[in-house]
Amino acid sequence: MRLSSLRLSDFNVMRSLCGAAVDAVTKRNCRHLIISGSWVGLIEGGIVTYLPVFLARLGASPTLMSLLTAGQFLVGMVAYIPGGAYAERHADQVRLANISSIIARSSYLLIALLPLAFGEDVLPPLAVAIWTLAAVPTAVFMPSFFTVMQQAIPVQIRARFLGVRWAIMTLISAISVPLFGLLLDHTPFTLGYQLVFACSFLASVLHMVHFGRIQVPPFATHSEEVRGNRGRLGGVWAFLHSFAESPLFVRYLLATLAFRIALYIPYALFSVYWVRDLHANDTVIGIRGGVGYAFLALGYVLWGRWSHQWGDRSVLFLAGLLFGLYPLLTVLIPSMEWLPVVAVLWGFAGAGMDIGLFAMMMALSPEDKRPRFVAATYVLSSFTSFVGPLLGAVLAEALGVRACLLIGGALQLLSALCFLWLPGRDEVLQQHPR
Repeated sequence: MRLSSLRLSDFNVMRSLCGAAVDAVTKRNCRHLIISGSWVGLIEGGIVTYLPVFLARLGASPTLMSLLTAGQFLVGMVAYIPGGAYAERHADQVRLANISSIIARSSYLLIALLPLAFGEDVLPPLAVAIWTLAAVPTAVFMPSFFTVMQQAIPVQIRARFLGVRWAIMTLISAISVPLFGLLLDHTPFTLGYQLVFACSFLASVLHMVHFGRIQVPPFATHSEEVRGNRGRLGGVWAFLHSFAESPLFVRYLLATLAFRIALYIPYALFSVYWVRDLHANDTVIGIRGGVGYAFLALGYVLWGRWSHQWGDRSVLFLAGLLFGLYPLLTVLIPSMEWLPVVAVLWGFAGAGMDIGLFAMMMALSPEDKRPRFVAATYVLSSFTSFVGPLLGAVLAEALGVRACLLIGGALQLLSALCFLWLPGRDEVLQQHPR
């Protein structure tokens, strides 16, 4: 069956579910979330894909490449808890998400302008610094964004809708990645990368326009400690104490900890391996990205169905095992022409990870405390995403990039077993029925 027919079929199912269960406002929200997600697809296909390639071509070291990932998450470890607390104090979550989003994504334009003022030798550390500082407004954006998502989409269609939204988003990425790759191979260095990064910023502005049209009720927390006149230490304690009341959510955080670390050990080094070991050009990297995003889109549709049928724990376990094979297969391919082939596994398995992690986080977090629970998830993710790339850099400097990819893949396979400790379908449904 063709990917397009799968996507349209699922979109019609989502639309019919909306028509049967919710009002016109929710259907309009679905439409604007899908359109805004399409612009995010262009960002994913632009700066998210090609900034690491840009730095690799500038000669950035494995340590600096790892800091591109780890730096943002180091800031995130500090920023997400106050960011979540700050988000809880705002009734208009749509407006807050838009403001914080455009501040964070202004970094794309700043990075695009760097070559106009600085030499190539200082571009990598400056780009990494700007990318890292963008984590501060992102720490406000993510909790508010997920709160809007929870309010805008009814729980009974959320998993299916997310699959459709992410599928369309990644189809846009699948188209834009190879087109940007062709652009880069036919424009002078660094002009092509500047154009790609500027297009990503324009897409972020258009995302803001459509996201701003979503209509949800004012957010009203029932957590008195957010409003109370407590000292700063008391407020932090009250903020953290709420997690003791949600043991299944704590179990979710602990069960995913090992895999998140293993996931990020080789994460920042794939671009280095493609450029320096496989000697891949931007066209091949673009085709690899297009194929990967196409199967990511297909995966979102299929894993979205399977998540609804089997439960998120089963989806995470199966997708985790498949995803652990990707670094191992990348090392085994003999030449750059095989990159699009192994990208099939990256896309398909990665979609299962995204669907499972997101759906379980939403199901296990209380509605009236959603921003803080999202913030807690991202604190953990930031910690693992900071530690993982640094471990990867140490391994790469000591053993080489190839060995680091092998070790990362093996650790991902082993840590996927931790997903068996996640709350089962019945436990999740008891807390948050779909």
